[in-house]
Amino acid sequence: MRRALDIGLVLLLAGGLALAGAPAALEAGPKPPPPPSRGARLAAGEHRAPAEVTFLALMHNGRERRGQHFTAARVRILTIAVDWRTLVGAHTQQLELITPAGSVYQRFTVPVESVTGRAWVETQVPVAGSWITQHSLEGRWEVRVYLDEAVTPVTTATFTLAK
Repeated sequence: MRRALDIGLVLLLAGGLALAGAPAALEAGPKPPPPPSRGARLAAGEHRAPAEVTFLALMHNGRERRGQHFTAARVRILTIAVDWRTLVGAHTQQLELITPAGSVYQRFTVPVESVTGRAWVETQVPVAGSWITQHSLEGRWEVRVYLDEAVTPVTTATFTLAK
């Protein structure tokens, strides 16, 4: 019985998004507050962002390190992970990587889809031996995540590459 209710809710949500348009549904209203820390409970009426960005660095020593602050000379590859929480249907995710100077370093566009509302997209950015280390692009970077043809990011996040 519980499974039938869950399936019914997913179908109802999918129908509502199809009628309203998924990008419009995700962009409507004011920007949601940042997600609470893991394990925190949401207060009544409080909403989570439709997606959350996390960072994972593969270091030169082969170890992985999560966080938002990394030493550029020690990072081989930075993985930017987007955890979609309210995504139903087939969509396109665009991720913009913004340099500390404020210009677009790179754009990544990939298809993403879900039936359950949850999806996980990983984007790998080479750091070692790349333009980043060759030109000492240290500082605070920004990641902007867009869905379909939206002009407003669904979510943003920052990380720092230090000297």
